[in-house]
Amino acid sequence: MWKRLVLIAASVAGVSYLRKKAKDQQAEQDLWAQATDTVPPSAPQVPNTSA
Repeated sequence: MWKRLVLIAASVAGVSYLRKKAKDQQAEQDLWAQATDTVPPSAPQVPNTSA
């Protein structure tokens, strides 16, 4: 009986660890994507003179 409880607890801890690790990796990947995102130069604005 105790072996099952220990196995279940270890499984829950392992799944929690893996989910946290995956979430951290996704956050780092998002940060790198944001930091290295290229911003295209904006076209100069031409005033509209027709009224």
